[in-house]
Amino acid sequence: MGIYFNPNNESFTRAKNSQVYIDKTGLLAFLNKRLSTEGNCIALSHARRFGKSHAAGMIDAYYSLGSDSQNLFKDTKIAKDAEYKKYLNKFNVIHLDISAFWDYHKDDIVEKIIEYVYKDFREVFDGELDYQDNISYTLMTIYKKTRIPFVIIIDEWDCVIRNSDDQKLIHKYLQFLHSMFKSEESKAFLALAYITGILPIKKIKDESALNNFHEYTMLDSYPITEFYGFTEDEVKVLCQQYNMDFDATKAWYNGYLIDGKHMYNPNSVTMAMERSRFDSYWRNTSSFSSINTFITMNYEGLKDDIMTMLSGGKVSVNTITFQNDFSTVGSKDEALTALIHLGYLGYDMDRKCAFIPNYEVASSFDAALQTGEWKDIAKVISKCDELLWATIDGNADKGKSVSRCIERVFG
Repeated sequence: MGIYFNPNNESFTRAKNSQVYIDKTGLLAFLNKRLSTEGNCIALSHARRFGKSHAAGMIDAYYSLGSDSQNLFKDTKIAKDAEYKKYLNKFNVIHLDISAFWDYHKDDIVEKIIEYVYKDFREVFDGELDYQDNISYTLMTIYKKTRIPFVIIIDEWDCVIRNSDDQKLIHKYLQFLHSMFKSEESKAFLALAYITGILPIKKIKDESALNNFHEYTMLDSYPITEFYGFTEDEVKVLCQQYNMDFDATKAWYNGYLIDGKHMYNPNSVTMAMERSRFDSYWRNTSSFSSINTFITMNYEGLKDDIMTMLSGGKVSVNTITFQNDFSTVGSKDEALTALIHLGYLGYDMDRKCAFIPNYEVASSFDAALQTGEWKDIAKVISKCDELLWATIDGNADKGKSVSRCIERVFG
């Protein structure tokens, strides 16, 4: 049992012990069907605080040989699955959080990742491995010794891609990923790859490290949408349990329409339930500079589109041209698509339209639009803020959405 190799189940234990816990173990049944198949590489890109890390901890607890998780899972949905025990704590697991390495090792991140993983290996395979070998060969050697395949989990896999302009470093990092996910050795030792990020996989010329991954995004995550975020039914149960008004909760946190499902920001709903108070909790965990970065580019028609969405409307957006890279945004459609992936806009896949999902997100725009020519929009949102609070403070109309409030402002 190590830090990165065969971690324990402490992360999922904390999640289950939390005041608000929603069972998302059905995701494991989906992953079990993809173990050691052509579809065993999963890439999830969702906005921050949408349950990606929670899922990673759950996957650790379920697959890792470093855990004994029978009691932890005995009362969950996955325990009712016919193949539940077949895969429980049966795999060698490697779990990496790339953002944690990036904070301290920007110049030598690949070397440091390998160094720390090898430290864990030495505690288990002391004297049995040649640590001068590349990591894919080392993983293959471990597999040949143990006959136990690997589940590899990488949180914030795109941290290097998003934050570095050093093309040599990016190339080295992608080669590292290739060795684990697409090398000849990985065809034998890799049972499952699960990586999470903010943006979908960027297609980089001459790089094929991740082109075998099946992607699930804020635009389209069928059939695993319900495992990230809270569903409307789940929120209704929480509102009853915590004596919170459902209509008000819906106004604040509903609106992410992913594959036809209304999904709620789990972090915000959890905070509201625990504190018995509605607020923009997500704003305190995300960078609002992202909104300003894209809207102040002021592409033709962008301001009108923002106004349309703030008044409750939807605007057409072509998401195909976005290159999954913030640094290459060059049009209104690409700016809107970036905001969808960041969670600042919702997306209607059937109509190919963007919209502002709820009051919490509208208040995010309020915080970001306080300067320059966008002040008039900020004033509109501020007026809506007054109206919404007037309805939530005990009136029968409480819980109206921000779009209804804005309609009242415009008369």
